Amino acid sequence: MSANTIRLSAALLVALPLTLSQTAQAAPAAKPETIKYSAEVKLLSDGIYRGVSQTEGRPQYIVGGQAAYGKFFAGVLYKSMRDRTTGVDNQTQAILGYKTNLAGNDIVARAIYKQYNGTKAGIDNEWMEYEFTATRKLTKKLSGKLNFAYADDNYGKAKTATYTELGLDYKVTPKLSFQVANGFRHNRHSVDYTSYLAGVSYAVTPKFMASLTFTTTDKGDLGDKYGESTFITLSKKF
Repeated sequence: MSANTIRLSAALLVALPLTLSQTAQAAPAAKPETIKYSAEVKLLSDGIYRGVSQTEGRPQYIVGGQAAYGKFFAGVLYKSMRDRTTGVDNQTQAILGYKTNLAGNDIVARAIYKQYNGTKAGIDNEWMEYEFTATRKLTKKLSGKLNFAYADDNYGKAKTATYTELGLDYKVTPKLSFQVANGFRHNRHSVDYTSYLAGVSYAVTPKFMASLTFTTTDKGDLGDKYGESTFITLSKKF
C-alpha cells in the first residue's frame, strides 16, 4: 500500500464522521405523532343516504367527531331520522378506521357499529358494517371513487347487505366541482335497487361546503323513499 493511499484513507476516516455528524444536524428531526381531533356538522334539506331518504323527505342534521393518530382514527356520529313504519327517530355510530395510500389510490377502511334508536319492539336495530373507499386522481381535475360496504345482518328484516358505488368528481375551479355516481344496493330479504346521483359543490371557505344534489333510484314505484329528490347540503368542519 503506497503512502498516498494511506494518507487518503486516513483523511477519509477523519472526514466521514464529521460529514455524517453535519448531515445529522442538518436533517430535521422527525415530528412525533400526536392525536388530531376534528368534528363536522351537516344539514340536509332531505336526509338522502345511498340514494334513498332516511327522513321521509324532511330535513336531516348530522353531527360527528373524530380522533386520529397517524393512519388510524376513531369517531362517533349522530344523525336524525324519521320512519313512521318502524318508529326510528335517530341513528348513532361508533367508528374505527385506517387511512393510507396504495399505488396512487387514497384508501379508507372503516368498521362501523350502527344503531337505530326509537324503533318499535322486536325490530333488529343494530349491526356492524364494513366499508372500503378508494379514490384516485385520473387527471389534474378529474377524480374517480369506488365505495363498497358490507353488512352480515342489516337493519330490520334485511340480512346480508352490500352497497357498491362508482363516482366521478370534476373540479372546475379550486372551489367549484361537479359529481356523478351510480350505485347498487343489495338487501337480502328486502329491497334491491340501483341509485343515480348528480350534483354540484362549492367550497364557500376551506371548511364550509355547500352542495345541490339530484338523486333517484329504479324503484320509485315503491314510494317516495325511493323516488326523485333534489336537496341542499351544508357542511362545516372544525
